[in-house]
Amino acid sequence: MANQKVNFKTEKEIQEAILREKRKGTPDLEIGQKYGVTFRYIERLVTKTQGLNISALKISKRIKTLYPKDFKEEETTVWSFKQRGNWATHSGEYRGNWSPYIPRNVILKYSKPGELVLDYFCGAGTTAVECKLLGRKCIAIDINDKAIELAKKNINFSIESQQLTFVNQGSHLEVYEPELKVGDARDLSFLQDNSIDLICAHPPYANIIHYTDSKEGDLSFFDCNSHRLLKKEQVYETI
Repeated sequence: MANQKVNFKTEKEIQEAILREKRKGTPDLEIGQKYGVTFRYIERLVTKTQGLNISALKISKRIKTLYPKDFKEEETTVWSFKQRGNWATHSGEYRGNWSPYIPRNVILKYSKPGELVLDYFCGAGTTAVECKLLGRKCIAIDINDKAIELAKKNINFSIESQQLTFVNQGSHLEVYEPELKVGDARDLSFLQDNSIDLICAHPPYANIIHYTDSKEGDLSFFDCNSHRLLKKEQVYETI
């Protein structure tokens, strides 16, 4: 029977079996029923062994389209999206990352082509990918080196400048490769005052989602003096 529990002598055997199932792409619900473990157990096991909290160990990065179909900028203060968004290299594999529709709207509304966007909670690189697609420069940091490795894979795609065409923004823009680095959001001393045009970042969900197993500095709550980085005429910051 598909849902029959499997018995093992040691917890190590159970963990190895679960990881094999994850690599095959077996859904968490099926794994839980088969091995008698909870979703939280699976999540913590993957986070501990992989160095970051991802939902899939078998990942496909084949790009079907670079842009969302029939995209329109949000015009109210309440944003609602019918789908999460899976264009370019976007996916929900990195637990807790935000829908790419959010940084896309923020970047288009509050920055101009060629301006510099900062994301100090890079994660899987959702904001960095959107900056590349929208002709913006980007500096993105994360305290987890494994997250930066994943983000670098996500921004590793080719796009020609003539593909960067948007309404009211001209017919020809420049492609900028995002700058990704391991760093601590509490220490932004490497950035000069008044050097950033937009801060577009998505902080941790308190202690609801553990992004690492035991990485020192993995923030549950965050506060920093990041407003000093924004240029004087720029007043918008999103987190």
